[in-house]
Amino acid sequence: MRLFSLMILLFWLSACAPAINTDVTPVQHRQWVNELLSINDIPGALNEMRQALAGNPNIDDALLYADLLESQDKFKQARKAYKKALKYPADSQQKRSLYYRLALLEAADFNNLNKAEKLSLRLPPVDSRLFDLKSIIYFKKGEYKKALIESHKALAKATNNEEKGWTYFHMAQIYYELRIERETFGSLFNSINNGRSHSLVKRVTQYWEARRHIPFPKN
Repeated sequence: MRLFSLMILLFWLSACAPAINTDVTPVQHRQWVNELLSINDIPGALNEMRQALAGNPNIDDALLYADLLESQDKFKQARKAYKKALKYPADSQQKRSLYYRLALLEAADFNNLNKAEKLSLRLPPVDSRLFDLKSIIYFKKGEYKKALIESHKALAKATNNEEKGWTYFHMAQIYYELRIERETFGSLFNSINNGRSHSLVKRVTQYWEARRHIPFPKN
């Protein structure tokens, strides 16, 4: 009787469980991600990204997935996603983007400067993101003037708006510590105008909101 009752319970639970649609392709999940992002449904987009990656793991989707996780302050999960993506097939440019984002996360959010520096060595010596990472490492050490020099190098070498967006954001943080008000908010403005990644937009917004209602600090 007890075995029979357990079988009835298992049958009932399986009948109540939601059906999983295995006919949905990774491409369809990816399309839904774009639609959900258009209405700023980040949790829904993350769910669809997980399913897209399960069906077709690739570095571009992994980068987007990790970026969305960062935008939700899920830094440990983002780091795990970046590390997992290191195993995916990728061209040199994709790998560089991955090394940069993982190094940036290690430096900015985990304060693992040694790890960040080792990852930065994977980038070419003329890559703007290498200079940007050097800037962040100097910044985290409190060497703001050295950090600013590297940021200007990064800006000069930037090849697209996204690279400029991250560089301007980091420059804003440096100028703030140097107590240069006009350049701080000018850099934030340029960052939000150039950057498009979800985590960058979130970081700039948080940084701005935390400071716009208080007097700018003076030396």
